[in-house]
Amino acid sequence: MESSFTNFSGDNLDNYLGHEMIEINENYVESKLAITKDHKQPMGLVHGGIYSTLAETICSYGANFNGNGVFVGVNNNTDFLSSVTDGEIVCKANPIKKGKSFQLWECNIFHNDKLVSVSKVRLSRIK
Repeated sequence: MESSFTNFSGDNLDNYLGHEMIEINENYVESKLAITKDHKQPMGLVHGGIYSTLAETICSYGANFNGNGVFVGVNNNTDFLSSVTDGEIVCKANPIKKGKSFQLWECNIFHNDKLVSVSKVRLSRIK
């Protein structure tokens, strides 16, 4: 299915951050981010907001991929399991519940195949 939710095109936060889509389909989204100094907080670790942002982005893209309405994030709960200072992080998201009025997705973020963060993102249909 062709969708406008297959890449981060245009002038937006994801392109500014360097967030790249790897794969998207109706039940799976994968993306990556090469860490730069701009992604870090003052102590030299990747800022927690980066993890939350990437998770919300790919869960939103997944929820909207099928074109069954417009879904936006209304809750994002992210747990930070391990710190990252360099390299690349890979985000993988799957739906937990895909309803008509809301969806719940989970995003796991990895660094060198180690799980470093887990997010649950609830999305609500606005159209």
